[in-house]
This record gives sequence, C-alpha cells and structure tokens, in this order.
Amino acid sequence: MPRDVATSVPDRASWALAYIKQGGSDFEIYRLLSSIPGVPICHLLHYLQMAGEKVAKAYRFRDTDTDEDRLTTEHVAFSRFMQSYLGSPEIKQRYAGKDELLRETVKVARKLAREIEKLAPAVDREISPANAEYPWSDDGRVVVPCEFTYPNLTLLTEPGGRTFLRLLEMAIADFERIRIY
Repeated sequence: MPRDVATSVPDRASWALAYIKQGGSDFEIYRLLSSIPGVPICHLLHYLQMAGEKVAKAYRFRDTDTDEDRLTTEHVAFSRFMQSYLGSPEIKQRYAGKDELLRETVKVARKLAREIEKLAPAVDREISPANAEYPWSDDGRVVVPCEFTYPNLTLLTEPGGRTFLRLLEMAIADFERIRIY
C-alpha cells in the first residue's frame, strides 16, 4: 500500500511535545551539573542554552504559526519566548498585585535570556564571540570556554537569576497548561 506523504509528516503538536521533552532533559542535565563541584561553567551554560532554545521552540510550535523550517533552524527564540511567557495570563495571575516585582522579573529575564541565547555559536559570533562550545579569539589570544568565567551571566546566581531559572522550570513543568500569544 503506498504511503501517503501528508500523513508521514509530523504535526506541530508532535514537534512541540518533542521539543519540550528534550528541553526538559537538557534542563535536568543543567541542574545535575550545577550540583557537581568543579564542573566548568561552560558545560552548565551549554545545557541551559539548549534547554531555553528548545523550550522556546516547543511553545512556538504549539502556540504560533511561525514557519516550521524557521523554528527548527533558528537559534534566536529564547528571549522572545521569555517576553511572551511572562506576559501570559497564568504568569500575570501569579504576580497579581505585585506589578513592580513582575516588571523587575521581566527586565532580568529578558537580559538573561538574551545573554544565554548568545551562547549558541551561531548567534552574534561577530559582535559577541563568547560561546559555551568552541574556543574564540579575543585581542589576539584564543579563549577556551572551559577557562572562561562568563561575567555577563553571574546574575544567574543572584535572586533575579534564581527566579529566572524557576520560571524556566515552570515553563517546562506547566507546558500543558500555559499558552503564549
């Protein structure tokens, strides 16, 4: 029996579920590596960057009509996703009566999401070469990721950064319940 090509193509819901599962797995590895003393920060950040990108893609596959090819190939989606996620009715409800806290959370989350997004080697390579995977050149010297401190991401260890990580964890856990856009 000939196979119908249209039925062999995965639908958006299947892609969304696959991305949220893999993003959740990447985030678990981030958490695991965070608990091991001496692990170079580049490895933690690599898994955090991959988790954020995949979670963003999961929501965008499910909740938007963004072109599928674009979703599967782009690396710049996490900061846009965090903006939409923090604007969702569910998150606004959690921050009801705490408008200033929500504004500060959005500000920190946008900044961190953008910095994490830039850790993908394919993003901003010319302007911001620091990434979590490959050595790069800076002022005539070669920088090795496992020896770099990533000063733009020290905020992750502060209260706003911990809130950001909890929000990402919530985005994974509450995927079935929360919608963006």
